[in-house]
Amino acid sequence: MPQKKNVQPWYKNFWPWFLMVGPIFVVIASVSMFFVAKQNMTDLVSDDYYKDGKHIGIELHRDEEAVKRHIQAQVLISPDMDKAKVFVSGDFDTKQPVQLQLMHPAKKAEDQTITLKAVESNGAADRMEYEAVFKPLPVTNHWYVRVADTAGIWRVENKWITSQGNAINLTPMDKLFGTDNGQ
Repeated sequence: MPQKKNVQPWYKNFWPWFLMVGPIFVVIASVSMFFVAKQNMTDLVSDDYYKDGKHIGIELHRDEEAVKRHIQAQVLISPDMDKAKVFVSGDFDTKQPVQLQLMHPAKKAEDQTITLKAVESNGAADRMEYEAVFKPLPVTNHWYVRVADTAGIWRVENKWITSQGNAINLTPMDKLFGTDNGQ
């Protein structure tokens, strides 16, 4: 007479559980990485790249106008990164409000646009001095800085590498237009 083996159900054996540990771990890691990625999402990719591309052409005339008017700006950021002094020179309407834009390289939520407050001039008619107060900037390797009039006539911009100091010189993009400004 054949002997009947004592067979246990599958869930009481070691090997099925051992083989399931890897896939279960992968599923848990994938779900957790999804939530980490969603929380730290960057704005590097545009939702409407065609519309953004059209705006690049529209905005280039502002750079051309800054070249023609010889507009330059110098931005001095405080060590606490919450205030700035801005000096603007060139041929521009001093009665027109001027804005300072600080753009984070990856997070659009960190961008700031500040309308500058003119400081009483001390006799230097060739340049205007402005002040700005803004919320403290988070630490990052670099920022994009732009000074422009609110009428949309001109703008100057540059990349600010924070490790190189708190002074940023903004000049028109004259190399883009093939001018050398006498150099």
